[in-house]
Amino acid sequence: MHNNSENENQLSKGSIGLLGLVMISMAGVLAIIGPMEVSSFIGSAGPAAMWPVILGFILFLIVSLPILEYTKIVGFAGGYYGLSELGFGRAVGKFTSLSNYVFYIFWQTTNFFAMSAIIVDTVDELYNYMIPIWGWLLIGILVLVLTNLMSSLHPKLLSRILIYITVGTTILVVIFIAYVIAKSPYNSPYYLNPANSYSGFTGIATGTAIYGFFLYVGYGSTLFYTEEAKNGRKDAWRAIYIGLGLSAIVIALSAYSIVAAVPKSDLSTVASSALPEIVAWIYYFPKWVLLALSIVVVAISMLSFGAGGGAQSRLMWAMARDRFISSKWLLKLSKKNKTPVNAVLLQFITVLVVAFIVAGIMVAVYGYNINTVTTAWFAAGAGGTIIWYFHHFIPEFGLFPYISRNKGIKYSKFRKWIVGLIVPIGGTALFIYTFYLGIISDLLEPYFAFLLAAVFALFGILVYVLYKAMKGNIGESTVTYMAAESEKIPIADDR
Repeated sequence: MHNNSENENQLSKGSIGLLGLVMISMAGVLAIIGPMEVSSFIGSAGPAAMWPVILGFILFLIVSLPILEYTKIVGFAGGYYGLSELGFGRAVGKFTSLSNYVFYIFWQTTNFFAMSAIIVDTVDELYNYMIPIWGWLLIGILVLVLTNLMSSLHPKLLSRILIYITVGTTILVVIFIAYVIAKSPYNSPYYLNPANSYSGFTGIATGTAIYGFFLYVGYGSTLFYTEEAKNGRKDAWRAIYIGLGLSAIVIALSAYSIVAAVPKSDLSTVASSALPEIVAWIYYFPKWVLLALSIVVVAISMLSFGAGGGAQSRLMWAMARDRFISSKWLLKLSKKNKTPVNAVLLQFITVLVVAFIVAGIMVAVYGYNINTVTTAWFAAGAGGTIIWYFHHFIPEFGLFPYISRNKGIKYSKFRKWIVGLIVPIGGTALFIYTFYLGIISDLLEPYFAFLLAAVFALFGILVYVLYKAMKGNIGESTVTYMAAESEKIPIADDR
């Protein structure tokens, strides 16, 4: 079998250090929009809104342990699907890869509507002016343009830009948070006590399951850059821990600053707002300052999305390298930047078409109004969440069979059973619980339509992969060779 990792079309190895990987992780989580996304925590946990953020962080670290262990085995530009392939073979790996790619289509579509909604909602809330529909769409187009331009940059330059903008904007947001906390007459240890949740621990658990856990799903962007890291096997898991930890602190402080900014009697009003920081912080900053903050955060977010966009393009490139996607055009790298520019172009066009179709249907059914703008954001995100379950939890179960087959890998039995099996089982139980609690139990339109779109996409992927497998055209497994080389173990033909 030919080893495609020896292809002359190589990514730029040794380009990203530990700090760069940390920033990619933080760019995926995007803690700078923390003050804008805590209304759900206030709605579920009330004064204890920061605790679903903290508990979600802890649970996410535990559930993601198999993925973090995988980064110590091999650096692979295909991300999650490498572990699925190592554990279960090429067919399951390729199902994971396409599921992951569809997730990224949902993700970029969500970004299209999220950034547009933040600007439209901010202007409407502060100045009672509804930006015209063309402005709403224009902001979304700008999101996709900047995201994919950033995705095309050389990884060294991309990581350097992310360091500057992530550190700078995070400091700016923390300054706003600290100012509100310092000035608020309602600042109190009361908001630090989880027992003060309106419905006790049930409220915190509900907020964690539905919202807190999924704050951190963007960490996976880091996986796709490990082939280009200076020391991916050593640095990737550390970068994810650091990036998630810093992000959790910022978002938890954001939640505290929102609930501590207003009287307890006003928390329900804050919780019902799409942009709680506007409602809560209006007593501490002039309108123009809050508008400027929203614009800065949205602009930096557009650039930060380049980390995830780059992950998506590397995923497609990895599938082409494996010859699962038979396209020399998608395998081509930029001579200057050593990035999969054709894959970037493909995803830009695909997401643009999908976003305009979604926007057209939403406006045709519900009209153009604030509710439509906000619902398009949340509904697209719900669809992506469903896909995320599958491309994340399948590879988690792949660690156990891979370690079991390869006795040469130094791994204690206790560690193998806990990390390789107990944790994935617990994660799957959490998945079923959150899937029911957050999605199935409240299937209102248009969320039901996005659920169906996600289910049909997964079914279509399954049929396509099975067809390719039956035809013996499932492609190769570059990650198998890479893992064997890194662990110095014999290469066995997969199933």
